[in-house]
Amino acid sequence: MPKRHSALWVLHALLSHWLRHPVQLGTFMLGLLAATALWSGVQALNQHARASYDQAATRFSSINQAQIVPINQQPLTESDYIMLRRLGWQLTPVVEGALPNISAGDTLNIIGIEPMTLQHGGVSTAADTGLPSTFSLTRFLTPPWEIWVSPATAGQIKPWFDAPVQTGFPYNPDGNLVNLRVSSSIADNEIITDIYLAQYWLQQPDQLSRLLLLDTNTSKTLPAALSAHLRVVIPQSDYDISRLTASFHLNLTALSMLAFLVGLLMVYSAIHLAMAQRAVLRRILFSCGVSQRALTFWLLIELLLLSGLITLPGLTLGYWIAVLLLPDFSASLTGLYGASALGELTLSWQWWLQGVVIAWGGVLLAAIVPMVKLISGHASLSQTRSNAQGLDHSVLLTGAGSICVLLALGIAWFGESLFSGFLLLALMFISAALLMPATLNVCLRLGQRCSRSAVVQWLWADARMQVSHLSVALVALLLALSTSIGVGGMVEGFRNTFTGWLDQRLAAEVYLRIDDEAQAQQVDAWLLQHPAVLALLPSAGIDSQVAGIPVELRGIQLHSTYSEYWPLLSSTPDAWQALADNAAVMINEQLARQLNLKLGDTLPLSGMQQTDFKISAIFSDYGNPKGQVLLSLATLQRNWADTERGSMALRVEPTAVAELISALTVQFSLNETQVIDQHAVKRYSLQLFERTFAATQALNVLVLLIAAIALFSSLLTLSTMRLRHLAPVWACGLSRRYLVGTELLKLLSLALLTALLAIPLGLLISYCLVAVINVRSFGWALPWQFFPSQWLLLTMAALVSAFLAAIIPVLTLQFTSPSSLLKGFRDEQ
Repeated sequence: MPKRHSALWVLHALLSHWLRHPVQLGTFMLGLLAATALWSGVQALNQHARASYDQAATRFSSINQAQIVPINQQPLTESDYIMLRRLGWQLTPVVEGALPNISAGDTLNIIGIEPMTLQHGGVSTAADTGLPSTFSLTRFLTPPWEIWVSPATAGQIKPWFDAPVQTGFPYNPDGNLVNLRVSSSIADNEIITDIYLAQYWLQQPDQLSRLLLLDTNTSKTLPAALSAHLRVVIPQSDYDISRLTASFHLNLTALSMLAFLVGLLMVYSAIHLAMAQRAVLRRILFSCGVSQRALTFWLLIELLLLSGLITLPGLTLGYWIAVLLLPDFSASLTGLYGASALGELTLSWQWWLQGVVIAWGGVLLAAIVPMVKLISGHASLSQTRSNAQGLDHSVLLTGAGSICVLLALGIAWFGESLFSGFLLLALMFISAALLMPATLNVCLRLGQRCSRSAVVQWLWADARMQVSHLSVALVALLLALSTSIGVGGMVEGFRNTFTGWLDQRLAAEVYLRIDDEAQAQQVDAWLLQHPAVLALLPSAGIDSQVAGIPVELRGIQLHSTYSEYWPLLSSTPDAWQALADNAAVMINEQLARQLNLKLGDTLPLSGMQQTDFKISAIFSDYGNPKGQVLLSLATLQRNWADTERGSMALRVEPTAVAELISALTVQFSLNETQVIDQHAVKRYSLQLFERTFAATQALNVLVLLIAAIALFSSLLTLSTMRLRHLAPVWACGLSRRYLVGTELLKLLSLALLTALLAIPLGLLISYCLVAVINVRSFGWALPWQFFPSQWLLLTMAALVSAFLAAIIPVLTLQFTSPSSLLKGFRDEQ
């Protein structure tokens, strides 16, 4: 027989093992499918979000773009731009506005650019606008001109190109249709065109929306002629969207890595048993002339082939998981950070390649120890050898786990970064996984010593022997339960805190938001005459910087509502009076932590007549990604003339809320987004909260489900092996019904012990999340709360999972024929 054919017969002999043991193959497939799907699904979401950030960062309306903007809604003219260019400023103008989209019912955002100054500034036009490499400057700047849109927007505006109208969008001033160009890198409902066309369609001749700074390192100040109606906005690059959302993505990545680890434990269990059962096959292959090197090579080929065939369906499943979680994922990013990850999920080839590589790497990592045992001849299922090896492994695992505990204590004491917080969390999981078998062994040994009956002592000893075979599945269950306790406790504690915070912050009955100043004054005058209105509490705000950190200055009309309800973490005795006297400000927890500020410190506010304010209070501000400074409305308006009107809180007689909202809507043609009641705000905020943690909770459920499947597959795989252990006891006179009951009791006891061990580990994880990860990620802390009802529920879930997992193995024992038990007894002898 040719050498090539004989080598293929080695591979055939190895693969035939899986066909003879379909349960092991099923365990291998389920574990790798679950691991790959959850990992790749979360990575797909993160990759999609980062692509959205990159696209948003290149957009001219980006909050991170250094720019010159008008003050007090005064127009920015082309003459202003020309003056600055002559003074040496590196600028490019932008015109931006909205047109109604007759096809989709919403608006189209038109962005007019001047590509010549972009190129002159040393910036690639295609990179900064999202335009593709096929972009032509000549066609873009000459009649009939071009517009660039996304594929979805192109389909929506197609009716406009077929309309017989010869003026306005999409016709140029000569009455000719413009050329439509499509690029998938442009956001939906966005049109990019030449600045001249944008001014024509928006009816804003000689007017500009903003001037983008091409050189953000300039130290120039605006000339006096322009500083009265223009100002420079240079955001701090360290606080852009990617940084604000990094912890969110890292949290999801950590959960997906945990899911990958739990799935990989199933893969390890299947491979370990398969390698142990191949001891006889190894001797046969060696006797046929197969070398150790050749056997190792074909074992690797076998694992890569199997994992490669399973990985592709796993990646497809991961894609659909990402599609299902995308709406809640996008809502989380938009609500928490103002970031956008909208649109259809698109994946690059790197994502598929990354999924295959991570699956292969995980399988090879799980197979290292079983393969080494098989090649070296130490793989065996005999009780004597396994007990001896189990003792050695227990010592090694306990030592490694102790080292991880010491490392975790050192990081907890000295670590200060977000990475060290996640490393601490990882070390908790690793040390718990390594120490769990020894901990279970100690608990079972204590039970054995306290027993008097020989049968009960055998039950404890048999349970100890089962720990070595079920340790992988029990570790998976421990990690899943502790994660559910930790994350569930954090989420539930946040929910309670957030609900109480909303009740305090949203004390007013009605909230009103009108951006048009003329209409707002009319509404104010009308409200002052309304008998049901008890107080008008206007607010205003403006973005600024404190010590190089972007902050929001928020001015409020002081009223007893704030002193009675506003949630303060710490304050001086006269905090509100100091605010009213214009001598102090209040800051949120985020700013206090970023700048290490405390009560009584002085906060410098640049750009104001009064630059130094005492800090009279620190307030909680959950969900806000940046610092906020609270001061009186009079102080803010006196120092900043270009403050933007914010929402107005109305104290209203509770029985007249619905009537007032209806009257406002009819009298001033306001929509439901401009005038809303307190309950609607709370309902929206709580809905956003639930959607924020929907992806996290879904991953928790999936991890717990995978752990239950791992326990089931381990019990099913070991059910045949258990027969030879139970045969001698059955021969001593114990009935099969009694053995079935004891088997079920032992498995439930192991699951209960695992759940009890998961509770303290889950509490440590919860504390790490609220006191370490959350503070370093978002800048605000949460109270550490306990929820025993969750512990009870998860303990019951663990027992139910163990019961369901044990049904088939114990039924197999119940219906096993006496001859099979005698054969097991014979084999044991």
